[in-house]
Amino acid sequence: MKAVQIVAFGGPEHLQYGDVSTPEPGPGEVRIRVTRCGVNPVDRSQVLGRWPWLNLPHIPGSEIAGTVDALGPEVAGLHVGERVAVALRLFCNRCHYCLRGQEQLCMADPRTLTAPAIPGAFTEGGYAEYTIIPALNAIPIPANLDDDHACVAALDGLTAWHMVDQARIAAGDHVLVVGASGGLGTLFLQLVAKRGAVAHAVTGSMANADALGEYGAATIIDRTSGDVAAAARDLTGGRGMDVVLDPTGAASWVSSMGALARGGRYATCGILTGAEVTLNLAPFYAQEHEIIGSTGGSRRDLVECMAAMARHELRVPIHARFPLAQAADAMRALSDPGRLGKVLLDVV
Repeated sequence: MKAVQIVAFGGPEHLQYGDVSTPEPGPGEVRIRVTRCGVNPVDRSQVLGRWPWLNLPHIPGSEIAGTVDALGPEVAGLHVGERVAVALRLFCNRCHYCLRGQEQLCMADPRTLTAPAIPGAFTEGGYAEYTIIPALNAIPIPANLDDDHACVAALDGLTAWHMVDQARIAAGDHVLVVGASGGLGTLFLQLVAKRGAVAHAVTGSMANADALGEYGAATIIDRTSGDVAAAARDLTGGRGMDVVLDPTGAASWVSSMGALARGGRYATCGILTGAEVTLNLAPFYAQEHEIIGSTGGSRRDLVECMAAMARHELRVPIHARFPLAQAADAMRALSDPGRLGKVLLDVV
């Protein structure tokens, strides 16, 4: 089969397209014929060497949709040719959290104390014509949902869905969405608006301002031209934001925390710009702030997200799409200054 592998840590230039052996499913596994794979910042983190325990060469790709191509022994409830999205978290289905439906907190692998157990990182991923996944991770795609949306639901969609739940966003809340032009950001805006809250978008590309408004942003803050926290307070009469949704990490930590109102909640699901931050406990306790971690989501989150997409309640802007052989160019497209939404690989 054709696949793209990381052959050395560094940058997209270390993604190599070529022939590799087609994998065979083992007990409890299925082989997926990949149709779409999202090009996600988590893939770029792998190429950069964030997870040095990866064995190279390695096939990345964690945002996967396709069709069931082959069933391993002991697999029931799926059939060859069925369209599926790949649930984001690998899980044991036995531990305390899995039995409560919180697969994203599965404690079977000690590496998950600091890194998410996801296809494409803990296993070979979707930058390939075929990939192997546990049968439990194969979630049927609604008949009226296209592969583009199903693919995005598998990572960005369920991550946004879960984090909005974690942050307890309610009608009337003022919500700051950091990184609003990205795949996660455009979904955050829609989910915030869907809950009757007021979404305020932070972006580095004001060329996307009109489009962000169409996706639910009530106001736009240009992070390149001033103090984001001050702008957030100006928009709320000096009070600040009830919730900040920030998937970017350390680079925006100070401005995000500075934007919070009394009783405000900061939620994050990523460390793309770094993991180490400093917390001043004095304003934190005096103003009853909360810091909320959110990691991916469960199979239930994916089912609910795809159902909302099938009802046309969530839209996914596609910035660019590339064939599998051009995966390196696709990864570079993540850094396009005017990017709005997703970069996809059309595998077939």
